[in-house]
Amino acid sequence: MNSSFRPDLTRILAAATENIRRTVASTVMPPVAIRIPAMDHLAEAIAPLQPALERLDAMMPANWQGSHLAYSEMIVLMQEGVPLAWVPPADVIRQLLTADDAASRAQVIDDCRPAILTSCQATLAAVTDARFSEQKALLEECVHMAEHGMFSGAQALAANVWDTLIRGLAFANPGWLRPNRQWSGYAKVLDNIPVVDDDDPTIRQFREAAAFLPFPRALEPFWPPAPVPEHFNRHATAHAAATTQYTPVNAVTGIMLAVSVLRDIDDMGYPIQLHA
Repeated sequence: MNSSFRPDLTRILAAATENIRRTVASTVMPPVAIRIPAMDHLAEAIAPLQPALERLDAMMPANWQGSHLAYSEMIVLMQEGVPLAWVPPADVIRQLLTADDAASRAQVIDDCRPAILTSCQATLAAVTDARFSEQKALLEECVHMAEHGMFSGAQALAANVWDTLIRGLAFANPGWLRPNRQWSGYAKVLDNIPVVDDDDPTIRQFREAAAFLPFPRALEPFWPPAPVPEHFNRHATAHAAATTQYTPVNAVTGIMLAVSVLRDIDDMGYPIQLHA
């Protein structure tokens, strides 16, 4: 997927970023000329940036807005397979960012399960496109099952809804398919989803890629004798049904991932062609 996937958002973000650059260039003195007394006027100097920053904040998923989250650290976390776009709540994101390692982050997800599931339910309620009514209802069922301890069923269903959405995106984007417009597999999906530059990601890249950053981890292939992944994994959920893959944390992660992608498709207006 490239920036033409949502051209209007691309133009808005690019314009806002350029406005920030020009404002900074015209209002901030070169470093060699800065004197300590000039710091008294710093708020006045950066005031013209505020409207552009507010517009950028409003374009972010609702659970990030006004929260002043560490986006660079969030990228790393999402690349580890933890969904953060639209769900979970900002306070849970902060706990995940301060956790020491993957095991600690899994514990945060487990400890914060009620708040995460509540945010998933609220995020689903915000999905307005009638085309997704059945997927929305299935994910609401996933939330209900997880709230009542039926984690295995919730994980399996959430993984399948997520897979339905992935294929819907693929069938609406010929570049994701074979020349005969047949499904070409998950590797082609991973070749086309939005990404961020490792060294210096832009705000535009980050916003467009946010819901897709967990995909590579969740779609990692594995073949015997390789061990079954312990983190949420679509292939293991489908083909390695046992307690290694099926856990309460993976169930909640799978629900978050499917809810995140559905809400992002609804919000960004991505082309999609569901076959369901």
